[in-house]
Amino acid sequence: MVVNNKTPKKTMNFRVYRKIVYLFVLLFLINHAVYSQDEDDKWVVGIGVNAVDIRTPDGFVGFTKDYFNGDIEDLNMNGGFIRVFVGRHIKNDISILVSASGNTVKKGFGYSTKEDLIDDSFFAMDAKLRYDLNRLIGDNPWFDPYVLVGGGYSKIGETSNFNIAAGWGCNFWFSGVVGVNIQSDYNHNPQSTATDYFQHSIGVVFKLNSTSKFKWRGR
Repeated sequence: MVVNNKTPKKTMNFRVYRKIVYLFVLLFLINHAVYSQDEDDKWVVGIGVNAVDIRTPDGFVGFTKDYFNGDIEDLNMNGGFIRVFVGRHIKNDISILVSASGNTVKKGFGYSTKEDLIDDSFFAMDAKLRYDLNRLIGDNPWFDPYVLVGGGYSKIGETSNFNIAAGWGCNFWFSGVVGVNIQSDYNHNPQSTATDYFQHSIGVVFKLNSTSKFKWRGR
């Protein structure tokens, strides 16, 4: 007897995307509530796409080799590989960034074209502290680089993990309101048997409540 497994997988992917939409709506409502109390609050929201590179921890050398080898064949950009995020400035050059993303993993660690593809759903949500680098390199209204560190939750197939994460990113502002965001981070689980992953993303970012065009320093 032939068993058809397509329907459960489609149902699982739908649930992942529904979680992302619910989270984005919730974060937007929280932002709206706070904005009604203080128009000087500084927020950003964004939406884009993400690529996931699955790997298994094997030391710093393996980490750097995997990240800088320039190989894109093992990147996962399948299904509805969307990412949504909300950022809130805290003080000086520090802000908090909360995001959720979905994908479908078909290429696991050590993937080669000779291997069969897998088919694991991917869902992640995280919260990171972001440090603006403009104070170090000079204030520029259109170029906004940063580094970030934090943690989050991920589920790859049937495996769930809590991760610590660090990375970098940059906003390129076309105006005082709209820009492009790129970000790259590494998500690590301390367990030796856990699955780590790189996540790279690009998307559109919007400023909300920006009465002073996000000139945060000195506040």
